[in-house]
Amino acid sequence: MPSLLLSQCMLRTVCRRSSFAAAVRKDRKKQVISLDQNAKENERGDRGGERADGGGRGRVFSAGSIAMLIIPATTFCLGCWQMYRLRWKLNLIEQLKQQLNEPAVDFPLDDLSKLNNMEYRRVRLTGEFLHDREFHIAPRGRFDPGHEEKSAGSLLSSDNLSSHGAHIITPFRIAGSNLIVMVNRGWVPASKISASSRAASQPKGVVTLEAVVRKSEKRPQFVSDNVPERGLWFYKDFDQMAKQYNTDPIYLEAVYESTIPGGPIGGQSNVNVRNEHLQYLLTWFSLSAITLAMWAMRFRK
Repeated sequence: MPSLLLSQCMLRTVCRRSSFAAAVRKDRKKQVISLDQNAKENERGDRGGERADGGGRGRVFSAGSIAMLIIPATTFCLGCWQMYRLRWKLNLIEQLKQQLNEPAVDFPLDDLSKLNNMEYRRVRLTGEFLHDREFHIAPRGRFDPGHEEKSAGSLLSSDNLSSHGAHIITPFRIAGSNLIVMVNRGWVPASKISASSRAASQPKGVVTLEAVVRKSEKRPQFVSDNVPERGLWFYKDFDQMAKQYNTDPIYLEAVYESTIPGGPIGGQSNVNVRNEHLQYLLTWFSLSAITLAMWAMRFRK
């Protein structure tokens, strides 16, 4: 009997232990399954977050980057346009320089409107200088296209090499008409501005000369206004000059070959066309490069 009770007790203990072990295993299995499920959910959440973040970044990239790319693209196009304008301006300057060396044509006395399209063209005219109406524009530097001295006498002094001087303007009555034009006979040093200091070089009677057609100019920046009543001329204003000296508002510049020994040095027609396209070109291309670099640092991380 005691043996039977002992056996039953031992059997119960074994059964209990087996049931407990099974319960533990089952609980562990549930925990593992739960952990796997949580891990999968977390992974799906992370992927969803990444997609959400990626979608957000995509929206910022597509809007912000395109907006910023407009700036370098626009400035690059403006730089290309200035490159085109620079080529055009350089060709124009070269063309005007070539016109200065072309053979002279007769002054269009029959149709003065042709002069509007003849700047820097040489014209031939015959007439007489009116020295009693002579005036000058100062200060003016000397431009010597011949690279040689054609004048003589006192103009061959040391101050002849100085840029301080004036342009001598003398009214010229064209033969066979009542037309009086203004002729820039050339440059003289400061010591020879007075007509009395070069009386021997004043051409008298009817002469034929070649001169270059020029247009009026606006008052340059930082240059004083002309004072016609005092004979002070700082820049070319044809209307003012014509009114003051009773001439037509036509202005010509005598060619270098017209220089008379001891007189003003002709050939002061320097092609001076405003050309700032290279500066603009460099500015626009620099802005394009800078803004493109800013875009790369912002959106290409």
